[in-house]
Amino acid sequence: MDEQQPDDAIDSDLVKAIIGILESTNSPAIQRSREVIAHRLAISGDIAPSRIPPPRNITEIGGYINLLTEYEQEEQRSRMLAAALGIAGPRVNLPQPGVFPPLSFAVREQVRPEGPAQATLPLSFSMRSDFIGAFDQALAAVAEAGAALPVLSSLRVLPALGSALPGANAQLDLIGRSLLLAPTAALSDPASDALSFSRRAAEGGFMVLARVFNEEAPGAAAIAAEDWISWACTATECEEVETNDARLEVTPILNAAGWYQPEVPDNPTTSTAPGNWNRWINVTGLVPGQTTLGEELHALYAGDQILASSLRDALELVWDGSAFT
Repeated sequence: MDEQQPDDAIDSDLVKAIIGILESTNSPAIQRSREVIAHRLAISGDIAPSRIPPPRNITEIGGYINLLTEYEQEEQRSRMLAAALGIAGPRVNLPQPGVFPPLSFAVREQVRPEGPAQATLPLSFSMRSDFIGAFDQALAAVAEAGAALPVLSSLRVLPALGSALPGANAQLDLIGRSLLLAPTAALSDPASDALSFSRRAAEGGFMVLARVFNEEAPGAAAIAAEDWISWACTATECEEVETNDARLEVTPILNAAGWYQPEVPDNPTTSTAPGNWNRWINVTGLVPGQTTLGEELHALYAGDQILASSLRDALELVWDGSAFT
């Protein structure tokens, strides 16, 4: 007869097997299990060991309460009691297990016009699910005119715990409120680039335009050819190039979808210093003095992701109209 394993050994093997499954699989069910475990750890035990000796009787606990009550330290009193009793402290900002963020990042296929930059244009891009509907309409308007609007998705990975807090622009990137038009879609050869940073030859300032390359599109015939002056750059310099062709103004279309350039674009100086013509932001729904960075993060990321990031210490930052401060 086989010798039975002690109960402690069986429990240890079971725990190791469960941990192995959680670490090696990334299905939605396993993700939910991770959230449940993180939630229970957060509400059932302290992360840092207490420096308060375990109370020997109710009188000692009463002494702790009286001490901090005298100085009106309500939050400290709650934390002290939690430490003394060996449970988690207050203000654990974590959603219930199994609750997924209300928003996500939707993925769309990219329109990649023929030309020298086609190989560099991403095959797809992603955008916040609450913004993608209006942006789909913007893309449809651009396509109807026979043009394209190549997009470069930002890298949205929350910074690791202990790393530096991201700057204002990086914070907007992480919460899906920045839009980057593909930088290689312009400034190379205005006659063949999908986009350009141009001005009318007669008058006006530089603006972002989409070149009409599909003359068979339903609305292409309505866009007349004009004389344009566009920037073209090399690794050492930029110059103004003249063309006569049909181009679509991008700004009104993106503005209608909620995207605006945060500042007046500056002129490029070289191909490696192209300026900021391709950066747009979306601040719809952000209320100055009210909306917090924590609200935005919890709308897009799971609680355990936020707790494992340096941004967990910045959840109370408030939108002031231009940044979270």
